[in-house]
Amino acid sequence: MGQSVLSTTGANEFRARWNPQLRASIESWENDAVLGELYQKLDAHSDETSFLDATAEAIVAQRLLDHGARLSAEVRTPSGRAADFHVQLDGYEFYLHVKRADTQPRPTAKLTISSRLRSLERLARPYMVSIRWNPRLSDEQMQTFVERATAFILQARVGDELVVRDDDQRELGGVLVVAPWSGQHVLLTIGLPGGFVDETQRLRRLLRRAYKQFMPRAMNVILVATSSDHDVNPFETALLGAHIERWDEHPPQGRRIAHGRAEDGFWTQNAYAESSIAAWFRFDPDQPAYRGRMWLRAPDDASMPEVASMARVLHTVDAPLAGGLQLPMT
Repeated sequence: MGQSVLSTTGANEFRARWNPQLRASIESWENDAVLGELYQKLDAHSDETSFLDATAEAIVAQRLLDHGARLSAEVRTPSGRAADFHVQLDGYEFYLHVKRADTQPRPTAKLTISSRLRSLERLARPYMVSIRWNPRLSDEQMQTFVERATAFILQARVGDELVVRDDDQRELGGVLVVAPWSGQHVLLTIGLPGGFVDETQRLRRLLRRAYKQFMPRAMNVILVATSSDHDVNPFETALLGAHIERWDEHPPQGRRIAHGRAEDGFWTQNAYAESSIAAWFRFDPDQPAYRGRMWLRAPDDASMPEVASMARVLHTVDAPLAGGLQLPMT
C-alpha cells in the first residue's frame, strides 16, 4: 500500500485533530468495499467545515462498527437524496442521517464560577438558570451583580431574562431562566460573557434538513453532532418545543406552577410525522469517548427491541448531561 491519501492533501491539516484511535480506524478503511467511499470523501474536502462534517459521519460509522453493525453508506432514496447510512444491527435495520453544527464552546462552571456566585445555587427555586458576567468586575460590582441577580431569580419565571447594570448603567452581566428542573434549588449554567447563545433555531433547521433525506416506509433516525455538552438542552427544545408555564394544567405535587412545551418543536403535534427517534452526540474528534443522548417521540417505544439496540449505540447513561431519555441498556 502506498502513502495514505489522507496524508497527501489539505485534509492532513485537519486530521491532526483526530485522536489516535480514530485515525487508526479510518486509515484501515482505505480499501474497504463499504467504507472506502467515506474514506475518499474525507480526502475530497479541502475546506474545514466539509471535512469536519465528514469526520462526524466517520465517528458514527466507527461506533456502529464497534457495536457489531453492518453498514451501507450514501444510500439513495426515491427523492434523489441520500441517507448517510443504512444500518443493520442485531437483526434490525434503520436509516441514519448525521448532521453537525459547529456550536460555540462555553466555559464550564467548575472552572469559572466563583464562591460568591455559588450563593445563587442556594436559592429555593426549581429552575435551570444561566448566568453571564463581565470577567473584569471588581468585588463591589460582583456583589451588586449577585444581589440583583438574586432579587430577579426569586420572582422570575421560565423564559425571563435580566440584563444587570450598576447605578451608572454599566452592564455587569445577565441572568436567564432557561427551564424548570426537578431539584428544589437553582441549577446554574454558564453563558458566554458576550451574551446568551440560543442554538435552538439552528438545530431545528438541521432536523428539517435531515427529514428531507428520509427513506420512505422505513425506520429513520436523525443524529445531530454539536461541539458542546451545553447543547443538549437546546437540542431537546428544538425537538419538543420551548419551555412555557401552563396555567391550564394542575402543577405536580409540591409545585405551584405547571410547565409544558410551546408548539414550536420539531415533534409538536403531527409535524414531521415520520420522525420518531432522534439523538445527539458531542463532536470532539480529539477525544475517543462518546457522549450522547437519545429521544423517543413515543416513550412507550422504549420497550421495542430494535429501539433498545439503537440505544445501546446512540445513547450513553454514564455522562452527567441534562436531557435525553434514560433508556434501558442491553
